[in-house]
Amino acid sequence: MTSWANRGVNLQKKLERNISVFYEPTSDDFAKNTLHFLYGFAYSQRSAESYYIKDTYRQFQPYLKVSPILHYLKESPASGSNLDTDLSGMAPVLNSLTLSSLRRTLGSIYQWNGQTEAKIEQFISNFGPLKQVFDVGIVLDASESVSEVIAGLQSLQKRTGKKTMKIFVSTDSLDVLREFAALGDKTWSYSSFLRFEPPKDAEAVLLKKMAELKVLQSIEYLVCRLRSPYGKLLYLTSKVLQMESQVINLDKTSWKAVE
Repeated sequence: MTSWANRGVNLQKKLERNISVFYEPTSDDFAKNTLHFLYGFAYSQRSAESYYIKDTYRQFQPYLKVSPILHYLKESPASGSNLDTDLSGMAPVLNSLTLSSLRRTLGSIYQWNGQTEAKIEQFISNFGPLKQVFDVGIVLDASESVSEVIAGLQSLQKRTGKKTMKIFVSTDSLDVLREFAALGDKTWSYSSFLRFEPPKDAEAVLLKKMAELKVLQSIEYLVCRLRSPYGKLLYLTSKVLQMESQVINLDKTSWKAVE
């Protein structure tokens, strides 16, 4: 007689024999992981493959709506190709998709569950003034050139004819934020989720990233790098961006899903 434990082992082995591709992140980088998670899903859909995920850093299963087409693994497969380390293999499929088609596919699966939405709203409510409408969102990480971002904002202000601009800043660096505040134009006001030091608790860090993403998704103009994982994620999941001209791309290159 076969025990339930042995049945579980046999089922796992049978499952692994059928897994040719899967997604398992190799770092805890939220933007990169989310982008690659979505790319892996789109690739699997177009390739008629089941989508298996080893959610190593717990950034997806606890926060997304339950879906019968997302198969979460308890253990890493013994065989198969990890899509996180093989972007070049997905490039022909992903780059063949139109932007609207890619957005529809990704939007169908990247949906936060009710508990996550409530946590994000609670996080945002701690920053009362951030309920305002922003003219532009910017991404400032420690490697960014603040002067380059400021030049991009100045060109956008000139192009749109806005006398003042309300700016939302996504950043994890107080030093970079202070530099931007000191060098920015007097006609600009800015807000950020970074008041003091960045959060240390793992879920607090993740909620900050999700809250920043939610705010930036609803802003008409962005200043970022479209070759970066964060820039690509913002462009693909935006609720309002319709044209590439709404993004001041600091890379000065045209959009491409996979470089």
